Amino acid sequence: MIARNNILDRFSSFLSIRNSDRFILCWVKDSKLRINIEKIVSQETFEEEKLAYQFLSDIQSQPQQILSYHLASYLQEVCYWATKQAYSSLNNRVNSVTLTECFLWGNEAIMQPEKVLRQYQINKGSKITTYAQIRLKTIIKDKVYLSRGWKLLTNWGLLKKIAKSKREKVLQQIGGLKGDSLKEYLLVWQCFVNNYVPSSPPQNKSLSSPSLSQLKVMTNDYNMLVKKTLSSAKELTPDEFKTRIEFCGEKARLFINPSTIELPNDDQIDSNDNPEDYLNCLENNQENENINQILITAFKNLNLVSQSIFYLGEGFNLTQQQIIAIIQLTNPDFTCQQYQLSKNIEKIKKLLLDNVIFTLKGKKEKIDKDKIKSLISILKPWLTEYISSQILLLCEKSFLEIDIKQQTYFKKNYFQSLTDNVSFTDKIPSEMINHLRQNFNEKLNLKLKDEAMINDNLILWLERFFHEYFNRIIA
Repeated sequence: MIARNNILDRFSSFLSIRNSDRFILCWVKDSKLRINIEKIVSQETFEEEKLAYQFLSDIQSQPQQILSYHLASYLQEVCYWATKQAYSSLNNRVNSVTLTECFLWGNEAIMQPEKVLRQYQINKGSKITTYAQIRLKTIIKDKVYLSRGWKLLTNWGLLKKIAKSKREKVLQQIGGLKGDSLKEYLLVWQCFVNNYVPSSPPQNKSLSSPSLSQLKVMTNDYNMLVKKTLSSAKELTPDEFKTRIEFCGEKARLFINPSTIELPNDDQIDSNDNPEDYLNCLENNQENENINQILITAFKNLNLVSQSIFYLGEGFNLTQQQIIAIIQLTNPDFTCQQYQLSKNIEKIKKLLLDNVIFTLKGKKEKIDKDKIKSLISILKPWLTEYISSQILLLCEKSFLEIDIKQQTYFKKNYFQSLTDNVSFTDKIPSEMINHLRQNFNEKLNLKLKDEAMINDNLILWLERFFHEYFNRIIA
């Protein structure tokens, strides 16, 4: 994807799919939008983000299709990167999802930018592009899950839908089971699938819980089979069988719609022991660079485990279970369960906010729930922007550490791939990926493995770095 290097192109061109199989895109210019944006910028000098916000404000007060198209054009590159990130997190969990499919859903949403940006507020400090990227990732994931019918399914429906070949992965990676316990739960799952019959034709794919008589049949089937396959395992009562199959259902839900690093829901926010008047304090200092520097200092003062949680969640879109597994490779004492990790994430976020308020006001007082909700919403985009900037710096460090001839080769290949309309990511050698992996591991004391899930994320960040770095050189 060639970068758009001037304000006219950025508000009057759209990405078009040239090759859907290889996800090759090209820019298509809209002459009507081009003429209109030329008129607008000829009257006044605009900063792009502020012009985008002005368009959004105008649309919200009085809908104007041409301004919506200008804003949709501006957010095209955002849609591209959101597509790549969403696909990276979905690819290993959802059958047959494609980059083209994800992009089309993201682009469909971005053609109504006023809806995507409905709750965006410029005084909260984040860029429109950052806010849009966060929203688009969620929208794309929701569209994928809905297209597969999974969000319409109850946990009982999921247990029936997930292929037998994936059940072990669910119970191992999400449920943390192994050995005989894993075999017992797999057998429970199989006995449920073998014997479940809906009491009436399902509506909207929403299966009801098994009846008591069905549970007894399932339990009897399990007790008979377990004697033959796992002689050391005990027989189960119907209540015990139900507890185990409900456990399987919960882990199946997390498998297809996993928990990533997200803000707590409003009803989960605890207002105790937080500085007073977070919102007003930040809004009054929104243009003050001190806030950004305070947050950076506070984040760097976190221990490496706490930093890693956000790098892996925000930067790699990993689930909480995956984050736990990676951190435990170098920190075996990190025996955190998923529910504990969720609480720790919230505590760390509040610690960052406390640092801002204490530094600016020099005191800590209690705050009511409504005010902290508003401030926590500010922290999400900041974390996204900060983590992105730090990973791109790691990419730059990795690139500048290689031989100058290799650097020249990368630059040549990058622009050649754009000319030939081929995927540049296919030309990134494993040596460069491993170099970035090593720098990432050294920075956070991690052991990122040479595996598809990790490599896909490293490649995505390298692609984004090369896109920004090489186009910045020629701009």
